[in-house]
Amino acid sequence: MKLLLLLPDLINAPHSGIPTVGRQALREIERRAAEARVPLEIEVWALHDREATADDLARTLGLIAPPRRYRTFAGSRAAMLAAAATTRARADLVFTTHIALGPVARLLKGPRTRLVQFIHGIECWRRLPVHHRVGLAATDALLSNSAFTLARFIDYNPAVRRIPSRVCWLGAPADRATTEAPSRAENKGLSALIVGRMCGEERYKGHEELIAVWSQVRRACPEARLDVVGDGNARRALEVQAERLGLVGSGAVRFWGRVSDAELRARYEAASVFAMPSRGEGFGLVYLEAMAFGLPCVASLDDAAREVIAGGETGLLVRYGDREALARALIDLFTDEDKRARLGRAGRERMQAHFTEEHFGARLWAALGDFAPSLRAAGAA
Repeated sequence: MKLLLLLPDLINAPHSGIPTVGRQALREIERRAAEARVPLEIEVWALHDREATADDLARTLGLIAPPRRYRTFAGSRAAMLAAAATTRARADLVFTTHIALGPVARLLKGPRTRLVQFIHGIECWRRLPVHHRVGLAATDALLSNSAFTLARFIDYNPAVRRIPSRVCWLGAPADRATTEAPSRAENKGLSALIVGRMCGEERYKGHEELIAVWSQVRRACPEARLDVVGDGNARRALEVQAERLGLVGSGAVRFWGRVSDAELRARYEAASVFAMPSRGEGFGLVYLEAMAFGLPCVASLDDAAREVIAGGETGLLVRYGDREALARALIDLFTDEDKRARLGRAGRERMQAHFTEEHFGARLWAALGDFAPSLRAAGAA
């Protein structure tokens, strides 16, 4: 059984969401194939990774063994397409973790090859360009990180209704899922944390909303801080917004920029609440990360957060743009320590029960087996 895995990145984007999903997928497919005694030969192509060996990949990702082949293209789509056009070996299953790799996958698809593509969110919430539709036309099945992502994708591209599809919720990275929740009693002061890119093309995550309500939050909770982790070309505009409201000089809003993994852990451990009232999360791995640290989450009803966060049980959900409701939710959690603790514990329990890397792996392996029967047949042989 030959599997060809096409991904945007594996090694060179350690903290981004889609590469994280790709790493988890490769680890889990390899592990579950070994457990099921499926003789699986894996080849990996990574568009943006720079030159590295299969041994490098196995070591970095913690694989059981190096893949049979690992090809990198340093960001050159032309080189990847050319390689696909001249490759003769045909896989039994081609699996992509980004819809933009569909045209490459189509070139690699043989008469008996099954093509499965995974969709995530903003990359597919639009009318797909022609070259992406070319790849989609050869697709045998779609996997989606959430029901929200799948429904929105179909809204923009009604023709994909003909393609069999399944929701495959993601899981927290293994190192996060096993994190010990800190004792909040040791923390001094109240703080909300938001972690995410601040890019002009992604100004939907809720940074502006949080900054806009922070003066109101401070009137009820004078010591409350907002900690902003992340970077991007919209950071300066957000800093200016906070400065004009007098929130930076007072220390009410703190911009940390891009931080190390150790510093990120420290920020989670120091926080009282995680707040990202976004309107554009296809899933929201960062919510799982916060839940792993025992934090109640404030998110929106307008994206996939409602599939991850149980409103009123593990966090509070508000409409994006309803600043009064956002301020009330934050004040509610800041002024009720017992509620914060209860929702935080429930969130951690929900993550451990449904949203670990192992849970994701089980969902992924089951879906691939259903859509590519030869995978199961190889194990039964």
